[in-house]
Amino acid sequence: YTENGPAGLLEDRRVVVIATRGGKYAGTPGDSQTPLIRSFFGLLGLKSLEFVYAEGLTMGPEAAEQARAGALEQLQILAASDADRGAA
Repeated sequence: YTENGPAGLLEDRRVVVIATRGGKYAGTPGDSQTPLIRSFFGLLGLKSLEFVYAEGLTMGPEAAEQARAGALEQLQILAASDADRGAA
C-alpha cells in the first residue's frame, strides 16, 4: 500500500480471462465474476484484462454451440492481433 492506496507489484501486461457460464450475465447486474476478477488482478498490478465469454451453455444444445463458436472466434481474433504485433 502507498499513500494513494494499493499498488500492485506486477508489471502490467495483457491478461485474457475465459469465462464459461450456464446463464447469460456479461454486462448485467448479475455478473459478479467480472468485477471480482478485475479487482483481484488490479490489486496485483494487472489492469489490461480482456474477457472472452462462453455464456448460455445450459440453455440448450444450439445456444451452447453458438456460445462456444463465439468464444472461439474471439480467441482467434485475439491470437491474430498478437501475431500482428509479433507476440507469441
